[in-house]
Amino acid sequence: MVSSSRRPNGAFTLVELLVVIAIIGILVALLLPAVQAAREAARRMSCGNNQKQLGLAVHNYHDTYKTFPPDAIWHGNPRGTQPSANTVKNYTWITLILPFIEQSPLHDQINFSLPALREFNRIQVAGAPARELMLPALLCPSDPNVAGPPHGFGITSYAGSQGWDGHRRKRGDSQRAAAFSFYDATKFRDITDGTSNTVMLAEVTLKGGGGPAQRWAGGSGHKRQGRGTVSRSAFVAPAAWHGWNHSWVRAEQKGSVNRADGSSGPIWHPTWRAPYVMTPVFYTHWAPNTEWPSSGSFHPGGHQATLCDASVRFIPDTITNGQASRGGNNATLGINGNMWIAIHTIAGHRNAAQVVWP
Repeated sequence: MVSSSRRPNGAFTLVELLVVIAIIGILVALLLPAVQAAREAARRMSCGNNQKQLGLAVHNYHDTYKTFPPDAIWHGNPRGTQPSANTVKNYTWITLILPFIEQSPLHDQINFSLPALREFNRIQVAGAPARELMLPALLCPSDPNVAGPPHGFGITSYAGSQGWDGHRRKRGDSQRAAAFSFYDATKFRDITDGTSNTVMLAEVTLKGGGGPAQRWAGGSGHKRQGRGTVSRSAFVAPAAWHGWNHSWVRAEQKGSVNRADGSSGPIWHPTWRAPYVMTPVFYTHWAPNTEWPSSGSFHPGGHQATLCDASVRFIPDTITNGQASRGGNNATLGINGNMWIAIHTIAGHRNAAQVVWP
């Protein structure tokens, strides 16, 4: 007679089953970080490729027009007149390089003599206004998806550097100016610091305010979320920020720089409602991944940037930034080891930090 305590052939006891489950759990726990790291490496490579193509597009634009695109075409009214809803332009630098990123069909439909807001509402892409277009080539795969274009503005993960605060070279601010100085276009000859030492564009998070949850929005004590987020519009420059009514703008005798709908004001979408939408530029007044005006990403440890020679580099969050988040002469001139400011100015101080890439 067979003992009733003997288990049937092939069966497991409860203890054995729990041991097997525990082993599987341990293996999954060991494997998951490796899988996540591999996925992030692929996303980072894809993001770098996006930036490389944008850098080459800016080069091709320069080959064609002998200058970089300006941060935006703000208006086309003659000197001595004031801008109006009919004379504003507000086309971003991304709109200007559309033919060089395989978007000639969209570019060819635009009447650049008319306001960008009007044109991108008129032009239809897949049954929707072109202003809502979200091009994959303009989006970082590591950035969380957004529910939809905020206020109907298609947004981008990549923004042009405006240096400390967008000051333009023609008004004696050469040590602040970057590749996309406000209201001014840059040529290769202007980049006296060297194209391989100067940042052209970099990542910005779609939702603004820094990357992973452990990073804080400067001074606010929490990451920006929900309706308080700040994104960059890809094609229509909603409004200017620094310098929109500055003395160097008035010196052009064209009046102030207006919002995309023709109204007067320094920043944000014409309706002034959160979530906010900004022109695709960033400022180095803030250190990376600390607050929405600066650059940043969800890549671990830093973000990627395209230099003026179209190469792509990874900039760690630990880069020396001196007084970048507090102001002061050292921060504006990039001296005393302030590498963060030094790599963005196109004509830095003679004692600026020496750029040595890893």
